[in-house]
Amino acid sequence: MLITAEILHLRPYLFRIAYAMLGMIQEAEDIVQDVYEKWLSVDRVQNAKAYLGRMTVNKSINRLEELKKQREIYPGPWLPEPYITLEAEQPLTLEYGLLFLVEQLNPIERAVFILRESFSQDYRSIAELTGLSADNCRQLLHRAREKLAGRKPQPVEPVTHGALTEAFLVALHRQDRDALNQLLRSDIELFSDGGGKRAAGLKPLFGLQKVLKFLLGVMQLPANQGNDFIHRPAFVNGQPGSLIFEGQTGELDSMTYIGWDANQITRLLYVRNPDKLHIQANLC
Repeated sequence: MLITAEILHLRPYLFRIAYAMLGMIQEAEDIVQDVYEKWLSVDRVQNAKAYLGRMTVNKSINRLEELKKQREIYPGPWLPEPYITLEAEQPLTLEYGLLFLVEQLNPIERAVFILRESFSQDYRSIAELTGLSADNCRQLLHRAREKLAGRKPQPVEPVTHGALTEAFLVALHRQDRDALNQLLRSDIELFSDGGGKRAAGLKPLFGLQKVLKFLLGVMQLPANQGNDFIHRPAFVNGQPGSLIFEGQTGELDSMTYIGWDANQITRLLYVRNPDKLHIQANLC
């Protein structure tokens, strides 16, 4: 069938499904491109959105099973590729902290969770998109929610988020141990992803003292002395985020995700792998 304007209009919807499933931008774009190529050989379809959505879900599930094997040998923690823009836009189905958490789910659990939680699909629609029964989808969603219970990021108003983030960055720059002690929750966790291409922790850190020691240690490294890093606000998966640029070269060094619970930090995610640091044009 022809790729009409109506079919092209579905591209952002299909991309959001694939990106939420895979956590990788180019991989998601490849899935959508493949879906459109398959569409050209289809004769007749009653519901194009459902048909293309089902193909996208199925291809994403299959691809994710392959990618999970690759991520098992990744150097250090694997973090999703952030979708970074300089302007606010419609959220990309999952905010970054939740995109990180759904890595705990198997591919089919992840698909059901995303379709229900992010796209508000009813169980009948999820069953149609996944090829499962509605009852099975309910069970899978229950299992997925149990796995993520207590770990989902808490929503924070953008103004509050900005003020708290600024307070943390200032305290970190000044190496103010007392201020950091107040801002970091006792059970904080930290993950950093350098992909073997930039310095990063090879293991996640858990607990206030370990995280605090790591943060202050990084700030005291000779390479960071005299290098005035520039922090710039941006939007990560449609939510306020922070980018760090090297002051001397202007190169994008890392993306920082800060997960808050009230006025304390529960999770820090640092993406330093240069392959995952690209500022995107806003998604249409």
